[in-house]
Amino acid sequence: MKLNKQTDYALRILIYSALEPGERLLSIQEVTDVYDFSRNHVMKIVQKLGQLGYLKTVRGKGGGFHIGREAIHINLGQLVRDMENSLALVDCAQPACQLSPGCQLKHVLAEAMEAFMGVLDKYTLDDMIHNRKELVQLLAIA
Repeated sequence: MKLNKQTDYALRILIYSALEPGERLLSIQEVTDVYDFSRNHVMKIVQKLGQLGYLKTVRGKGGGFHIGREAIHINLGQLVRDMENSLALVDCAQPACQLSPGCQLKHVLAEAMEAFMGVLDKYTLDDMIHNRKELVQLLAIA
C-alpha cells in the first residue's frame, strides 16, 4: 500500500500544525518553505483538511490555519480514510478480470488492507509528536 501524495502531505502538515503551541495562525508559505512542497498542493490540502475539521482556517488578509482539534483526537486511520480516494489495492474491474468470480486474491488483499488500517487505527496524531523537541529542531520551528 502506498499512500497518495495528498495523504502524505496532509500527515506532514498536521504534524507541523500540532507542534505549533497555542493558536498562532500558520501560513501556506510557512509550510511550503519547511517541506519544500508545491504551494498549490498545500493550498488544496489545507482547504480539504479545513473542510474535514482537522484544521481551522481563517481566510483573508492576516489569515492562515492552525490545528482544528486536539492531536489526541485525530486518529491516523480515519485521516487516511478521509484523504484517500480508494483503499482498494487492486481494481478487478479495470480492465475486467476473467478470474474475478472465483478469485481468492481479492479477499486476501482486502484482509491485508484491513490489517494495515487496523494498525493505523491504533494511533493518533498525538502519538506522532511525542518527540516534540526533536521534531521542532528538525523543522526549525522557532
